[in-house]
Amino acid sequence: MTMMVLRRRRFAVTVAPPAVVVAAIAAITTTVATMALAPAARATDSYGAIAYSSNGSWGRSWAYPTKAAAEATAVKSCGYSDCKVLTSFTACGAVAAKDRDYKGGTGPNLSTAMKDALSKLDGGYIDTWACN
Repeated sequence: MTMMVLRRRRFAVTVAPPAVVVAAIAAITTTVATMALAPAARATDSYGAIAYSSNGSWGRSWAYPTKAAAEATAVKSCGYSDCKVLTSFTACGAVAAKDRDYKGGTGPNLSTAMKDALSKLDGGYIDTWACN
């Protein structure tokens, strides 16, 4: 006959003094705040672009590691041999259109990028946009 012996482990719990708890909470809060800001600090590490063809077809890209890669992808996704990059950006880009005239704009946020693009035309509307 085989016997199984069970052993119980006892754990001791130590409560830290209030000053240590406050310091630990402050350190955690600082770390979380730093981590929350990190994506915004890395926004310039991502590039995007918007390309247009003379017939109004467009291609766009975002979150590419280099400006050249973003532009090449936008031109390729546009799909026509006459596609040209109208705007490259690290935050947001937009293209305004009026008749067959297209102008690109950039900005730190979508609203600013749209305003920038529209300011380059007398009237018009936003045709497409992208943000990293």
